[in-house]
Formats: sequence, C-alpha cells, structure tokens
Amino acid sequence: MRTDIFRRIHAGFAPLLGNKSGNIALAFALILTPLLVAVGCSLDYVRALNVKTKLQNDLDAALIAAVKDIDTKNEAQLKASVINWMTVLQGSASAYSLSVGDINLDLSSSTIKATVRGGVPTSFLKIAGIDRVNVAAVSAVLGGTAVTTKSPLSLYLVLDKSGSMREDTDSTYTTTCYLGWWSYQCTLTYSKIAALKLAVASLTTQLDTVDPENKYVRIGAASYDSQLRGYSNLGWGTAATLSFVNALEADGNTSSTDAFAKAYSSVTATTEATIHKQKNGGNPSRYIVFMTDGDNNNGSDDTATKQYCDKAKAEGVVIYTIALMAPPKGQSLLRKCATSTDTYFTADTAGALVAAFQSIGESSSKTMLRLTQ
Repeated sequence: MRTDIFRRIHAGFAPLLGNKSGNIALAFALILTPLLVAVGCSLDYVRALNVKTKLQNDLDAALIAAVKDIDTKNEAQLKASVINWMTVLQGSASAYSLSVGDINLDLSSSTIKATVRGGVPTSFLKIAGIDRVNVAAVSAVLGGTAVTTKSPLSLYLVLDKSGSMREDTDSTYTTTCYLGWWSYQCTLTYSKIAALKLAVASLTTQLDTVDPENKYVRIGAASYDSQLRGYSNLGWGTAATLSFVNALEADGNTSSTDAFAKAYSSVTATTEATIHKQKNGGNPSRYIVFMTDGDNNNGSDDTATKQYCDKAKAEGVVIYTIALMAPPKGQSLLRKCATSTDTYFTADTAGALVAAFQSIGESSSKTMLRLTQ
C-alpha cells in the first residue's frame, strides 16, 4: 500500500522536478534578488558604520587641534584650521566633506562645534537602486582658558633602533652643506632614524601644548635592537624623552620583547597611578606606542611580545603600533598588538611616519580636553 502511495506522489511531482523551462528560472530569480539585497544591506551597512566611526574620530581630533588656538586666532583662522586638519586626516579617501558653514564658534565660551557629512558608495545595494549611504558626525570641544583636564595620561614609546633604521626613506629635504669653507644648498634624504626623531619631536610638541605646566602628562621611551638598549623612565614633561630619542643611533638586529616588557611594566605599575594622584588627583589613561621597520630575528620574540601586548590590553592599556616600511611579518605582529585597526598605522615615507605620530598625539590629547558632544 505504502509503496503505491509513494509511487503516485513521485509520479505527480516528476514533471515539475524535471521542468527546465523559464518558470523555474524566474522563480529562482525572484527568490535570489531579495536575498542579494539582504546580504548587500549587511555588507554596505558595515562599510558605512566604519566610515562613520572614522569620521567621528577625525572630527574630534580636528576640533581638539584647532581649539588650542581659540584664544589667539580669529574665527576665520580657526575654521580654516579645522578644515585643514580634516583634509589631512581623511587623506585621499574623500569620504566626507566639511564646509565653513558646518563649523560654529562661540568665542565667549571658548567652544567649537562642527557637523561633518559624508557618503559611502554602495555595492550590492545598487540592485535596489541605492547608490549611496549618507553618514554624519557631530562634535563639540571646550578649549582656551576654560580647558578642563578630563584625565591625565602616561605614554611609553617602544622604538626600533636596529641597523635597518640607517636606511633611507624616499623623503628629501633641503639644507646647507659644506665643502671645506664653501657652503652650498643641497638636497639630502631622511634616514628612517632621522624620520623617527622628527616624528617623536612632533608628538612631544603636541603633548607640551596640552600640558604646558607639565602637570598631567608623563612620558617615557625604550629603544631596542637585538635587546633592550636603553630607556628613559616615565617622567613629567617631554624633555628627557626627546633628548633620549635624539641620541639614538641605528645598529644591531631586532628583538622587541624586553623593550615592550619595559613599557608594559612602566605604565601598569601601581606607583604610576599613585604619582598622578598625588600631583593632579586623577587616574591616568595609559598608552604604549610600538614602532618597528622590520621584524624580529627570532620567532620566539614575536610570541613573547604578543603575550605582553595581550596583558597590556587586558589591563586597559591602549596600544598604538606603527610599521615603518616594515615587511609582512613585522606588520603582522603590529596588527596583532594594536588595540584595534584604528590604532595600527603603516608609513612608507618620513612624512607618513610624522603624520602617524601626530594622529596618535591628537588621539591621546582627547583625554586632556573636554569633548562636550
């Protein structure tokens, strides 16, 4: 009996199952289209969300950079400064736009407020006739004589000084050269170590600007080649660290473990929080900036350094990493160590290295100024 029933059912559906006509293709197309749109919504939404996050971070940084001069520059100069910073931070992406009319100043209360709008081109959503997803960000910052410290900070630099740092970048500069008693204008090329010194100088200048009284910022640095080669302990102000970095000479192989361990123990020490509390009453935000132009000579150093990175992140330390013309293996370690994709930087030129340190300076300075919105 059951066999007969199954035979009849199969006989009834056989023509449909064997049908190769356009009806089946049409039905499949009708089902496939909404599925593609649904997938496209998800993918395009994630891309738009990433752009919005970067847009917000860039706007915060631009306002912080501009508000430092709110007591010395006029309205037009301040607006131009915000626009210039936004242009630098977004680079060649051109994902958003900012006009003078989007920036509002209240000089009486030392406040700058701005709205930035952008659009993200879609991929799959084009099927549904949607070519662009609009995004926007709003930020406001209080500065000038009314600047209020939100949180002090402790920042430690972990810097590669191995032999490859003697190599040239592709960035040049004009200076005065001498041949005996004769001087003449000449064009020279920045080495990697020279570019690093410029970049650190830019960073320390930013920190000095937000903390002119050396009351809230503590900074230190460690250098490494085949081992930890020297360090400047965390201290108030930037002079000691800048002097340490300017004295670095490129030499040796590469082993980042001990230098990163020094940075980790320094910023997470209980005494560091106590020192801040005694001077400014705050609990410091903690940062490590980890930079290399190569990769460790021994794989065990990658493993050990990554373990210290994980420990630091677990304790709330924000880790910025910078790959200066580094090979894939070195880049891989830095990506794994960075707190997020937003705190990982690649630099192929001296200018890009300076820009990376500037961006880090602006981001860390957010803890020193009051973002009101």
